[in-house]
Amino acid sequence: MRREASSVLCSAAKRFKMMELKESIQETFTPNPNQIEEFSARSYQTELMEQAKRENLIVCLPTGSGKTYIAVMLIKEMAGTIRGSLKKGAKRSVFLVKTVQLASQQSKYLSTHLDLKIGTYYGDLGVDYWKIDKWNEELEKHNVLVFTAQVFLNLVDHNYFALKHVNLLIFDECQHATGENPYASLMNKHYDQCPDPPRILGLTASIIARKIKPKDLLESARELEKIYRAQIAHRNEGTKHGTSVNVENIPCESYQNDVMKRYDSLTIPFEFLRIMARLIQNHLSRKECQMSELVSDLSETMLTTNYRDENVEHYHRQSSDLTSFVQLQSQILPKLKRDLNNAIEIGQELGILGLAIFLKDLRKKLTTDEYRLCVMEQDAREVFNDIFQRLECLVDDILKNLCRLNTHHQHILFSPKVFKLLERIVQQQRTKHTSGRCIVFVERVYTAVVLSEVVSDLISSLEPPWNTKLKVKHVTGFKTTFSEKSMTAHSQLATIDEFRKGDINILIATAVVEEGLDIPTCDLVIRFNKPNNFSSYMQSKGRARAKQHASYVLFMDKSNAEGHQRDLNEYNNYEEIEKSIQKGFLLDSNDDSKYDLSEIPPYRPSEGIVIDAVRAAQLIMEYCLLLGNGQIFPPRFLLSGSAGAYTCILSMPANCPIRDDIVRKNKTKRLAKYDCCLEMVKKLHQKHEFNEHCLPRRNHGASAIVPSCEQQIFYLVDELFENKVDSSFEAFPRKPIKFPVKSDQVSNDEWHLYRINSDLAFVTPTPSLKLPKFQLYGYNGAIPIEIRHLKPINYTQHRTTLEIFCQYLFENVFKGMNINSILKFDLVNTTCKLLPCLLTDNDDIDWQRMETICRRKNHPVQNFAELNESELYTTCHLEENTHYIYISDRSLLKKVSDPCDKKAGSEYVHTYADYFKNKVPDVPIRRDSYLATMKGIREPRINYLKETPVADESKKSSMPQYVYYPIELLRYAPLNRRDFEMIYQFPSLIVRVLQLYRVERLRRLFAENIGTYKFIDANQLLPVTFRDYLKINQNQSLLPLARFTYHDLLSTKSNLQPSADILFQAITRSSANENCDMESFEILGDCFLKLTVSMSLYHRYPLEGAGVLTVVKAKQISNKNLYRIATMKKLTCYLNAKKQEFRGKNANWLPPGYVVNESNANQSLNNFEFKRYEHQTVKRKAFADMMESFMGAFLLSTDYSTTIQFMLWLGLDVVPLDKNKHLMSTPSIICSYINSNESKHVIEKFYTEQAFSSVENTIHYTFRDKAYLIAAFTHPSSFGNRLTSCYERLEFLGDAILDFLVTRYIFLTHKNIKPGQVTDIRQDLSNNGRLAYILVATGLHKKILHNSPALFGEMYVYAGDNLLFPKDKPMEVLLSTDINQWADSTAPKALADVFEALVGAIFLDSGYCLATVWQAIEPLLREYIRRSIEEPNLNPIRAVHEQGGKVVSEFALSDPTTKETVSVCYIEMKNGDQYIGRSVNKKKAKYEACQAAVDHLLSNVSSKD
Repeated sequence: MRREASSVLCSAAKRFKMMELKESIQETFTPNPNQIEEFSARSYQTELMEQAKRENLIVCLPTGSGKTYIAVMLIKEMAGTIRGSLKKGAKRSVFLVKTVQLASQQSKYLSTHLDLKIGTYYGDLGVDYWKIDKWNEELEKHNVLVFTAQVFLNLVDHNYFALKHVNLLIFDECQHATGENPYASLMNKHYDQCPDPPRILGLTASIIARKIKPKDLLESARELEKIYRAQIAHRNEGTKHGTSVNVENIPCESYQNDVMKRYDSLTIPFEFLRIMARLIQNHLSRKECQMSELVSDLSETMLTTNYRDENVEHYHRQSSDLTSFVQLQSQILPKLKRDLNNAIEIGQELGILGLAIFLKDLRKKLTTDEYRLCVMEQDAREVFNDIFQRLECLVDDILKNLCRLNTHHQHILFSPKVFKLLERIVQQQRTKHTSGRCIVFVERVYTAVVLSEVVSDLISSLEPPWNTKLKVKHVTGFKTTFSEKSMTAHSQLATIDEFRKGDINILIATAVVEEGLDIPTCDLVIRFNKPNNFSSYMQSKGRARAKQHASYVLFMDKSNAEGHQRDLNEYNNYEEIEKSIQKGFLLDSNDDSKYDLSEIPPYRPSEGIVIDAVRAAQLIMEYCLLLGNGQIFPPRFLLSGSAGAYTCILSMPANCPIRDDIVRKNKTKRLAKYDCCLEMVKKLHQKHEFNEHCLPRRNHGASAIVPSCEQQIFYLVDELFENKVDSSFEAFPRKPIKFPVKSDQVSNDEWHLYRINSDLAFVTPTPSLKLPKFQLYGYNGAIPIEIRHLKPINYTQHRTTLEIFCQYLFENVFKGMNINSILKFDLVNTTCKLLPCLLTDNDDIDWQRMETICRRKNHPVQNFAELNESELYTTCHLEENTHYIYISDRSLLKKVSDPCDKKAGSEYVHTYADYFKNKVPDVPIRRDSYLATMKGIREPRINYLKETPVADESKKSSMPQYVYYPIELLRYAPLNRRDFEMIYQFPSLIVRVLQLYRVERLRRLFAENIGTYKFIDANQLLPVTFRDYLKINQNQSLLPLARFTYHDLLSTKSNLQPSADILFQAITRSSANENCDMESFEILGDCFLKLTVSMSLYHRYPLEGAGVLTVVKAKQISNKNLYRIATMKKLTCYLNAKKQEFRGKNANWLPPGYVVNESNANQSLNNFEFKRYEHQTVKRKAFADMMESFMGAFLLSTDYSTTIQFMLWLGLDVVPLDKNKHLMSTPSIICSYINSNESKHVIEKFYTEQAFSSVENTIHYTFRDKAYLIAAFTHPSSFGNRLTSCYERLEFLGDAILDFLVTRYIFLTHKNIKPGQVTDIRQDLSNNGRLAYILVATGLHKKILHNSPALFGEMYVYAGDNLLFPKDKPMEVLLSTDINQWADSTAPKALADVFEALVGAIFLDSGYCLATVWQAIEPLLREYIRRSIEEPNLNPIRAVHEQGGKVVSEFALSDPTTKETVSVCYIEMKNGDQYIGRSVNKKKAKYEACQAAVDHLLSNVSSKD
């Protein structure tokens, strides 16, 4: 997939490392000016610095003589031009280094000596992905910039930073400026073209980086001067300040000539290895001949015939043959051959023990899947198995016995060279005034690894204290691996730090630490292997930095007299060259150097941008990496011809928009290949695949899609003033709509009377919308409610009665509503102008009854005759909320003078008279009267919004015990018994009235703006039940699998519209604690939104890849965009998110006529108590969810056409209309250069040749256009299919179709399924494992066309797993097997992609018919869906988290036998049970521990069943 390049990119090799990195990290040093160290410069340093100020200079001084400090002084001298802003004309000083280690080291050194801001930049910090804005920010805020050379070269190549902005350019270890090295490329391509070039300062100790003789020194120095446009300068005084090192040569006997000749048995393992290597070479030679023949035939076809037209069949056959041959070639056998040759070298250099160590590690590697399963071809597999058997015999029998028999013969186990090494190290340790710090340089990684083990083994046999005093470790480059042990950058630096601190004293290293490693106390450097050139000789020698007793030891093989003398002469030459350099010399420049690639003119698309052949090759690989979305699909190079006349054909992967092959001829293969790359870069740039800086674009199509002006303004304002994300909380009004809406604009004379039931009513200042019938829920079931307008009334005449009655109810009847403390009555400013009232039988307001109710509170009962069972009573000495009913049963009567068993204080009393006299001394009670028999009752429920289980019916019953009170203590309750039950429904009634009022406004808003249906009045709708629509709906025709063409969608008309019931569910979140919520609607709306947007984008951008479409779709369906739509369409006010709490400390319901008492709110410390009445707080995502829920509501209540119209009103791109509002046509799947007249015939032929009919037989669908089927199985890496595009765009479309079809099926066939389960299945299905399993189970993976050996190996490993795919099981059995694994498996992603592409292909080929697609794929998914619903298969990590489990310990262990590091994780469940997981890394260990816990829980469930 193509993406917009936002930064300068490194080489393709470096990119692989970058893809594993987390966020970009920048290492910046900003020193404290007060802590800057000042060193006194030596005279020669000052002289050289002064000279460097005047002219470009190469400073050549010995190691340790202070070259870097000269650079520091020069930076200081020239700092005047770098302290300001680049925007105001200031410049920057740039310090270039070769390696990451040197970048860190030099940055720290500069920050120590400079009061400037130092910026450090290298590939592993993620700079390859920085946008130009990020680079501008970095370059602006730092004065001195330390770069690895390639990173800076890329910046300049692509005109992100020009040399004219640099005042000083410093090259560390500048001798490496040869050939295509970044140092040389920078100077050759850019320096002379710079209008204001920087001063050049080169730093070196050796001048040349290759093997030369003393007589060639002058010429090499001239070459260096020419490259840097500089003069070499040297000062003799620097020699005495450099490192003084004693050079010694130690001749060593050869293990092969000295030991093996005396012991014939030692030659056996080496002969074994040579035979094994010959077996592999014979196999490779045969394959090379076959490969050469195939390449030659294909090249001839492409060069001499019209292979895209009449000869296309022949081309496809040859291309497929070549692809198949390449894929079947073992990548392991050549590596194995190299390993065997390396083993011979190790054994001859280190001894038989070193050979045994190396081969044990090699055998272990060969047992891994990477080696064992990658061998695909039968004859290659036979060779591999033969080699492996021989290797096992060699390790387990021959070498094991040799080592065992010679346990006490160390001269056989260890080579003389190893003995000499340890002997010299111990000698240095015994020397006085030495640190005993030693670096041993070897040539190869595997030598470093094995030698460290061999030396450690030999040290353990020494006498104390040497057996414990000497500590050995190795350090190698971190891009190399050996024996499954990789040296990361972190471990490399950690090992060097240990050596620097003295925790280890023997460091065995490759050339990675030759340059720049500063260990001042290192006094012994040993060259175990010969240095490759003068630079290597000088640099490794320079690591002996100790001022006294430093030694540089060269091991030499004395068994070969001629070779020994040749090496000795070479070292003498190096010493002579070093002396010549130290003496100094003058040079002049008159030579001109040429390199092969310089013959290819660079591409200069615009001023300041230079792309040479080397950079072009890098860019091609980077572009292919972007096409592969992180996986590199390499281009194909076909080379043919003979010396002096070579032809190269470059073919790009199938998802590259340029399908033309590039053909170039040149005198060498290398020139031809690089010429092709440069030409392809030109074409890609002209095609706008590269940006203005000639870098591969990232999602360039997406970046070209500019949001509307309205969207940009919204996002800008939101970013400036809100700065929130999806998870940010948003507070919004609970009742933003006034009830009625126009109540502020009417007079107070006439109000309108609405009836609720036979007794209860309310009045409002203006007529309201018609509301649908609805239901409340009591103990005995549903309570039907119908709000009916009766008539207007004279409000002014009865205003006082109405307002007093309202206040009486909410301040005396309903307790705990926080009246007066938080709320106050204010009919003028309230948002709900609604007053309750009572009705007569004639539907008039019962004023007398209302006035009587308002006077009855605390009215005393005068005598027994007033008592009746229809009233409610309270007592004057108890809480008012305790209510009693009178019991008229005379058998229960008691007198005041009767005995009483109650306590008065701590004493028992004898009579009721005594008891009440003690309790209520101020109330005189007649002792000769009767007591009233009373029974306490609980208050009725106040919340009638939700259904109450039958088991809770007991809550309405009265208190069980009878109580007795004198008549003098009884008072009337605020309401009688009948009114009490009725009035307590009023809060729930008002809540529903206001909710439905808002829903009706929402219904009308949708009808008026969508315009495709006529608004239906509320009285024509079914009663609103407030129940879950999907659970109660029995309509089987919901979401029909219709033909989904745009013509049908836009032409179909109907009057279907969402009801109030459905819209209420659509706006209600689960937090509102209602009978229903939006979650199911939201899931349906989400998958339908993805489907419609994916379809529209597929048609709207026919030339864009899946990567661009995915980015654009993500923006369209993002929560951010949906929140914007909700805000712009003013829909946020409709969200119902909070549970209604009528009373108590959490009360948040605002009664009609009341407002928050602002004066109390301003004085309160806890402002939240006041805010909760007027606002509800939710995450922004809630509004996005509501938008998707609306779409789900329209889907379920209308049809696809009306839903599409609703989405268009929202402003979503769900219909691909052009600028003239015409529908865009379906994009062609066939490549544009294919002749339309011939395409059908060619496609049919290709379909037949590839036997694609087997796919149709498997899915029981026959394609009308075979091109869709071919494209669905064409991987981006394929070169065989040159007829259609690859599967990526079809996969983009199929993913959305599959998601919608599966979600629809689950909801319609499983009414009671929880939305969370549906989400789990959707997530599970969206991962690679499930669909990959289905594709392999059906055998369809074998039809994938690709040219990727990596994918071929991955599929072989996955599909070859006999546990997952037993060979004797048919497809039906495999599809019904319970695979107990989460979708995050090792399955190749391409397998799932092909399945989704197949879904997209069927959809397009069938004329957008959803029914046809489902008919084809449902049998494949049936068992999976059934099992997922019946036995939910959760991610074990999430399952453990949901069960309350947690990680209690994570650590790493080293296995003493295998010397491998194992990650361990312990998790603990809520019951205290712990489970352990072990694996190769922390993530997998956690997964294993959680899986163990889930397996245990499942087994317990099964045993209980």
